[in-house]
Amino acid sequence: MNEQSQLLDNNAKCVKLAVPPLKRVLFVDDDQNILDGIKRTLHSMRAEWQMAFSTSGEEALKKLEEREFDVIVTDMRMPGMTGSELLTEVLQRYPSMVRIILSGTVEHDLVLRSATTAHQSLVKPCDATTLRATLDAALRIREILISPKLRSLVSQVTSLPSLPSIHAKLIESLDNPEISSREMGEIIAQDVGMTAKLLQLANSAFFGLYRYVASPSEAAIYLGLDTIRALTLSTGVFSVFQQSGAAEPFIGQLQRHSIKVGMVASLIAKRENLPKKICDSSLIGGLLHDVGKLVLAANCPKEYDEVLAGAREEGIAWHEAELRVFGATHAEIGAYLLWLWGLPDEMCKAVAFHHKPAYCSETTLTAAAAIHVADALEHEVEGAPDPACRADIDMNYLTTIKLADHVPEWRRLHDEFTSRGEEA
Repeated sequence: MNEQSQLLDNNAKCVKLAVPPLKRVLFVDDDQNILDGIKRTLHSMRAEWQMAFSTSGEEALKKLEEREFDVIVTDMRMPGMTGSELLTEVLQRYPSMVRIILSGTVEHDLVLRSATTAHQSLVKPCDATTLRATLDAALRIREILISPKLRSLVSQVTSLPSLPSIHAKLIESLDNPEISSREMGEIIAQDVGMTAKLLQLANSAFFGLYRYVASPSEAAIYLGLDTIRALTLSTGVFSVFQQSGAAEPFIGQLQRHSIKVGMVASLIAKRENLPKKICDSSLIGGLLHDVGKLVLAANCPKEYDEVLAGAREEGIAWHEAELRVFGATHAEIGAYLLWLWGLPDEMCKAVAFHHKPAYCSETTLTAAAAIHVADALEHEVEGAPDPACRADIDMNYLTTIKLADHVPEWRRLHDEFTSRGEEA
């Protein structure tokens, strides 16, 4: 069964019906030869994609006024309106579109400027396989969320709010001439929002990396102190949570919970001798598994308060209440954002399926399953009296993959980790 169609199992048929038969992609480049090359490269996709081509940002905006597009792919440096300026306009006028840069320009200031407008970046010359795969993924991820309103909301997210205390710690560290990139990455790893954004940028083709970066420390080393300093101080890709009152303690609790889940999920994956890639995805996917809650709490605070109140009043789980109010859960919303941002597929699937690990694999333990178990174990400690915090382990799934008898050992790993944290 298709993984993405399973994300909303109750609405899978609706998801299929909601997808238009032809996906529309707009390419923008001032070099007609480049556009002609793209036409030839994607000639075989004409039956699935409806493609349009513009030689300027101004012309592209006129085409966007005439009809709806799903994805825009633009060059960076163009006469008149630059690619970054074009994407700024698209973000404001057509927020649900997927925004991709395809450019030979790797100038540092332009790359950083695009960090708040583009979802993903590709570098010219881009081979046909990479271009097709990127566009295919960008078009498929739109199937995850049925609601155009939700797609628009998530697509507009250019940064995730950080707790003021951690953001202040990062700013303070920038003035320390002795700090290393790795130490900077460790600070960023304490924050869900900053981690997600840093991984988005580190996995951008503009920084010349040809493999996925899966940890904040590794990302910080690759990007370097100067880039992180510029990102923090000049581009606003790391934002501070602005709301006051009950929301800030909620975000603080979410951060602490996410860090613990990531660490415990990693311990479970390592204990089961899973491959390093899955162990890495368990750690970072666990840290990011509730990123959808952060999106909703920051952008829909009143509605999300209703979710929390409704869950407690009715005695149902958090994600069940989200589904009633928003038509999707924080798992789908978070995965949609991370897929948009081009994070590793294994990590995104771990976030998407952490409540339903059987949808990711019915035969083996995956990162999603490790996070699922770690999340449930941590919720047992945090919120046993609170139904909104309930997250039961799917024992039927673990029985199917013949690992149900491993739960006591995983619980011991969790308890040991929790004890070490309390002692520290």
